[in-house]
Amino acid sequence: MTHPLERWFLYFAIYSFIGWVYESILCSVAGKKLVNRGFLNGPVCPIYGTGAVAVVFVLSPLKDRPVLLFFASAALTTTLEYLTSWAMEKLFHARWWDYSKRFLNIHGRVCLRGFVAFGAMSVLVVRYVHPRVAALTAHLSATATHILASALALLFCADLTLTLITVLGLDKRLRAAREAFREQLEERIPHLRGLHAFQMKRLSRAFPSLDFTRYHEEWLRLRERLRHKPLRMDGDKDGERS
Repeated sequence: MTHPLERWFLYFAIYSFIGWVYESILCSVAGKKLVNRGFLNGPVCPIYGTGAVAVVFVLSPLKDRPVLLFFASAALTTTLEYLTSWAMEKLFHARWWDYSKRFLNIHGRVCLRGFVAFGAMSVLVVRYVHPRVAALTAHLSATATHILASALALLFCADLTLTLITVLGLDKRLRAAREAFREQLEERIPHLRGLHAFQMKRLSRAFPSLDFTRYHEEWLRLRERLRHKPLRMDGDKDGERS
């Protein structure tokens, strides 16, 4: 028998993928280059999965009242975006997106355009998309659901762990870079190598507004190094090992 949590996790994974497709297309068109949008390496944007699942779970009773559904879901998802921005800033000491220049924004974390977009997408999800998603997953056997949910959960956890190790470890490098900049010792500026460099290059492209609040100048200079220098692998002799 399929556990309800497995079914809801599959919903989360599906909507996280749909959100990644939406964000990647939007950012790729705006930036005129391919962008792997999202905090994680895989094709998922968990904030979209969380928002969609929350809207479906809480607001499905409003399915036949689209105007009320629009405003309720817009308020719910915008609140989620604000809290996510705040929590990520507190955890990583970094601002991942900034809407300060957009019309009717709150602390640069959320804005009117996002409110409208999230409300409209939520109405589409509740009224049209989720019934099809639910029907699709319902066709899976209990065994298939268990295997698929378990495999996706393992991949998600591995991706999240790898990303967290990279981002949290960057704090030490930025602190060392600050000391090197103060002493004007370029050779002491730590290098990001291999996988760490790849991760931070990807994140800086996925989040053009990314800024580490405690190390603003150091991050700007390190980001320029990442953008303009080839990746150094662990076998290189110069610089600091990752």
